[in-house]
Amino acid sequence: MSRLIFISHIHEEQELAILFKDALEEEFSGFVDIFVSSDGTSIPAGAHFLKKIEKNLIECSAALFLISPFSVNRNWINFELGSVWIRNQLNELNQGPAIPAVPICHSGMDFSKLPHPINSLNAIQANMPSQIEFAFRSIQAAVGGRGKLKTDFFDLASKISRFEGRYTKGEKIKKFVYTFTNNPSEIYQLIDNNPSALRVVLSIGEVEKENIDKLKGNLNGIEEYITVISPPLALRVDSYGARHSANVDIQFDSAIMREYRHLILGK
Repeated sequence: MSRLIFISHIHEEQELAILFKDALEEEFSGFVDIFVSSDGTSIPAGAHFLKKIEKNLIECSAALFLISPFSVNRNWINFELGSVWIRNQLNELNQGPAIPAVPICHSGMDFSKLPHPINSLNAIQANMPSQIEFAFRSIQAAVGGRGKLKTDFFDLASKISRFEGRYTKGEKIKKFVYTFTNNPSEIYQLIDNNPSALRVVLSIGEVEKENIDKLKGNLNGIEEYITVISPPLALRVDSYGARHSANVDIQFDSAIMREYRHLILGK
């Protein structure tokens, strides 16, 4: 009978969840099933989403929780972690098996930033080969496996590091966008209306010097994808007083914005 491993993640981190799923299936082929809610196969079309998750939380022999600065406070992560936590407490009372619940820190999350009670669990750093191996050995024991592990943990850690680079870049772009608008769909309207354009320009109107400086400061690390365009400042005087400002345009790389569309729009 196959043992079940539950991978808890937010939708934006689906790529990382599938990296772990593929590696676990390769390592424990034939005697584990991996549940990843967003992989397109773990929850069949027409199935009741919540009941399927509940069933797998009840039946899993081990659980991995993908924890980043962006997921750590999300409701689903904490709901799923709490479910496994309670199962472990009940198993302890009834002398049942322990269920490994492994927080996997990634994309800027480290052990010192984990909130209570997650920080009481034995977390690992996702991009460190020795720590991934440690997690796999915990899973191996939980599912009744034996012998030497065959996974190339250096290769897996390298793939995870590449994911982290892409993912944190997307979060920086999202953070920048929301500094000047709560409606990023206007950027995507420009991109959709100009499908062959390599870059699109959004006019955001008059911006005071202090806020122009903040916009430019928020470009750290993403300058090659976004440009803040401002003409020379003009002195404007109105009932609020005198101020230096300019009409600002922001130029976006269309390809990178398409890549992170789901993340930025939150859909």
